Amino acid sequence: MPDTLTRALGSPSTLSREARTVEAVALSGPAPAVRPAPAPDGSRTAWVEELDAQGADLSRFIGGPALVDHTNRVDAAVGRVETARIEGDKILAQVRFDTSPGADSLMGKLEAGSVRGVSLGYIVQTWERAGTRDGLPVFCAVAWTPHEISFTPLPVDSGALVRSKDHPMPNTTPAADAVPVDDTAPEDRLGKLEALVAKLAETVEALAKPKDDKPAAPATGARSIVLNNRPSVVQGASYDDPAVMRRGMADALAASFSPLVQAEGHATMYRSWRPSDMAAALLSARGETVNRFDREALLVRALGAHGTSDFPGLLADAANKALLAQYQAAAPTYRQIAARKAFQDFKAHRFLRVGDFPTFHEVIEGGETRYGTLSENNEAVTAREFASGIVIGRKALINDDLSALSDFSGLIATRAAAFEDATVYALLADNGPTLADGKALFDAAHGNKAGTGAALSVTTLSAAVAALRGMTGLDGLPLNVQPRFLVVGVAAEVAARQVVATITPAKSTDVNPWGGAFEVIVSPHIAGNRWFLAADPAQVPSVVYGWVGGAEGPQISVETDFDTRAVKVRAGIDFGAGAIDFRGLYLNAGA
Repeated sequence: MPDTLTRALGSPSTLSREARTVEAVALSGPAPAVRPAPAPDGSRTAWVEELDAQGADLSRFIGGPALVDHTNRVDAAVGRVETARIEGDKILAQVRFDTSPGADSLMGKLEAGSVRGVSLGYIVQTWERAGTRDGLPVFCAVAWTPHEISFTPLPVDSGALVRSKDHPMPNTTPAADAVPVDDTAPEDRLGKLEALVAKLAETVEALAKPKDDKPAAPATGARSIVLNNRPSVVQGASYDDPAVMRRGMADALAASFSPLVQAEGHATMYRSWRPSDMAAALLSARGETVNRFDREALLVRALGAHGTSDFPGLLADAANKALLAQYQAAAPTYRQIAARKAFQDFKAHRFLRVGDFPTFHEVIEGGETRYGTLSENNEAVTAREFASGIVIGRKALINDDLSALSDFSGLIATRAAAFEDATVYALLADNGPTLADGKALFDAAHGNKAGTGAALSVTTLSAAVAALRGMTGLDGLPLNVQPRFLVVGVAAEVAARQVVATITPAKSTDVNPWGGAFEVIVSPHIAGNRWFLAADPAQVPSVVYGWVGGAEGPQISVETDFDTRAVKVRAGIDFGAGAIDFRGLYLNAGA
């Protein structure tokens, strides 16, 4: 194998046993990493993090600890960062190992090549929005402080590695408080890498060439494969980064709020912490001196008197995590008969109905496709904003009593689910809303309403099924709508379950044709003996619902009252629901 390729696959590192030093690429570029919600701007969405090397403050990094896997224990410390510098979009560092057994063990692994990766621990002071990537918002750390480096066998940043002897750092000895100046010429730093890549590409192409020396098919770009088929670059964050701490604390608080949330991973260390302990830790991580025994002064500062928003944000994060779990468990029945749609804003949204797309026609050879137009009678549905809230007093916070917020998250989940349920079922009251054709949702002219109310029976149910089966599209095309749900109020539940019960008859005339044919949905929002047949909303959406921006369910925000220092908790929901088509629903007023 060529010598160049041999060195590419296993170049000796810059580790010096005598000097007990090694050189590393601490940051290999912007290092994009997908992070879970909340984003730096507080939005409840996953996001992409990037690091700008030019915005890094290395004053704390130089002299900072070298650890194993970001483990904050004494026995995990193996040395310190002796020098560091910024080179373009990279950060390079030299680590000097101590004389501990752990350092000796790590140096042995570095020599063997079983450990080559490194990762930064850091705190971000300033984020800037930097567009989107794959539908996720991108936030770039433009002012941040790395404060430790860790060694790991599986670095999340594929380019953050112990440097090889082919690419050492300049042999300089800067002052202890200075960042070394990079005086290595760019062509000296990059020339060997480019030559190595070119040689490796040539070797791959040569190995792929047929042995009879006939010209091979054009390569798909060995150089491109070498340069571009690399793992995604991501970067680990330190456990004393306030943003990382807040996420773990929020998970722990949420688990105390709701049994449906589990505190896992980093969050487990905060499970027994009191809110005042969390507030003190967040203030300390911001570099502030705190007195953990003066809870009142501590909470006043944590609630924003000095400009920090960590603690109110922590409460909001925890409440939202607990709320979402409880809200999803509520599972209101309206979602079975209504179709979920996207609302981008609070403007009127129009939705297509069954039959809005023109029917198919044969296209003869040389003929033209016939194009139709969409109906102008599209139904408009508009989402609206709804909100409520409570106030948690300063005394409750000083006493570390967050039971009100804990109870509140559960109550919001129940209230929001019930509110949405009532909003949708209100569309089925009386004859329903007026549609764009000037008729009510349930109207004899639509063929989806019984002329006379009657109790549930095989006969009346058969008439409802026949009505839906006979529905046609806007152009008269038969739709053969398949009913799926029998929807009743509390008063008609027994009759509904009896009429769809599966029985073993003594003779064929006793067979129940609707046994097991429909799912029974019972709602307290349906009055008296009224009952409905509903199609699967995936086939014929008659009622639609949704949230603005895809933010499912209610959202909690927390702010501090400047005068009272109490916490104001606001629950808001941006929800819309409306009827868009009559063809998937049938009403019988009952008797």
